[in-house]
Amino acid sequence: MPPNKRLKLAARVDLEAGGARRLGNESFFSAPQLKRDPLGGAESTFMTRAPRTLALLPASLLLASSLLGQKPEGRFWNWFQAHDSALFAVKTGNEPICGELSEELHRVHPALTFEFGPVESGRREFVLSADGIKDAFPAVLALGRAAPAMSRWTIIRFRPPRPDVTQVSLGGVHLDARSVEFLAEPDGERTGLTVSVPEYRATPNKTYEQAAYLLLDGMLGEYAVETGVGFIEIVAAEGRRPGQWRPLTQVREAVRAASPR
Repeated sequence: MPPNKRLKLAARVDLEAGGARRLGNESFFSAPQLKRDPLGGAESTFMTRAPRTLALLPASLLLASSLLGQKPEGRFWNWFQAHDSALFAVKTGNEPICGELSEELHRVHPALTFEFGPVESGRREFVLSADGIKDAFPAVLALGRAAPAMSRWTIIRFRPPRPDVTQVSLGGVHLDARSVEFLAEPDGERTGLTVSVPEYRATPNKTYEQAAYLLLDGMLGEYAVETGVGFIEIVAAEGRRPGQWRPLTQVREAVRAASPR
């Protein structure tokens, strides 16, 4: 049995993709830097932000919010609507408006991040994400509930499953969920996953692990990965232990998780 803990790695934007991570033939533009915290394990060496509370925010910002009598969620959506045109036109995660957007999200909770979907039929998805940090889940739920109706935007809480997008390219590593396989086994009330990656090798930035995590998030969605999955172990396909290995495209059949409410 692999260690009963969850390995959390940094999930950084692929710089080769101009600030967007590439998922199959679609581009989802994300915050310039995405990070993960460990759950039940040691802090990842790839973290550049330690998990903290709203005490990280300057006291002046908290005081201003208090004086205005406005909740952080309402203030954020007022800012979002005031910058609707610039946000709708975003093409990469490195644009200045994305930095401003990150700052506004961090005023709600310092762990929050975002993702833009492509423009389709005059509408665009805006994904609110806790960046895989369980403590920030309530902030995502609260911010999503406070979202006003906007004609051009679809607001999504947590990175959703995208099972039709089976390929990820990150830092020169290309993975396909049809060739990446998993072995599921009980881990308390959750499902532990050992993920087998073809041609896996250790790299300084753990690029194969990051790409595998992005694939797993894509197959299950952020909420299910955090609430339905126990330990996760990434291994090479060569020399793996025997078992009922299945392609990662079938992982939703093995993991049962509730939907966000």
